[in-house]
Amino acid sequence: MFDILALIATLTVITSLRKLIVVLPSLIGCMFRAKENINLEASVKHSIDRDICAATMVLPFCLAAYRFGIYDITPLQGLGENLRLAAYIGIFLAYILVRAAAARVTYPKKLNQKTRKAAGRISFTYFIILTLCVLGAGSAMTFFGAAPEVVRSAIIWISAAIYALMLIRKFEIFCSSCSVFAGFLYLCALEIFPTGMLVVPALIF
Repeated sequence: MFDILALIATLTVITSLRKLIVVLPSLIGCMFRAKENINLEASVKHSIDRDICAATMVLPFCLAAYRFGIYDITPLQGLGENLRLAAYIGIFLAYILVRAAAARVTYPKKLNQKTRKAAGRISFTYFIILTLCVLGAGSAMTFFGAAPEVVRSAIIWISAAIYALMLIRKFEIFCSSCSVFAGFLYLCALEIFPTGMLVVPALIF
């Protein structure tokens, strides 16, 4: 099952490779300045290309998470390989649904349209960056013979750093249209709460 999904993931990434190359400079710019995230959303073509690339990264990310054991909690360890892989994909899709539900229920309607759009879709940008870093770092470390636990630990720290950077940029975007306190509350409802639901089981199990 892994090999079949890996082939599908490779083909889908190849189909969007040109879009990724075009939009990549903008994605890198978003890491350094919050305003670049707003500028990216202002470009219809780049924002659509970014969304397509983010969608094609879902399967590769899930496969990488499974291969490197990023979310290897105890309840999953007793499952067979195919079931464990399916669980990884299911957990990630559930996380996406929780984030979408949180956004639908609590998203600040007082923010202007440009700010809402940039803050709402910033996760697409950083998800692409995260997936590329996970695939690159994991493949390189494995090629040079790093121990699986070392690879897993490195990928977790890389993921945490990229996610923290996304939180900072999203907070800056919120604060451009509201108070610092309101921006923090929005960040908690839209990011920290859904992600906490994913992280807490990993800490417990």
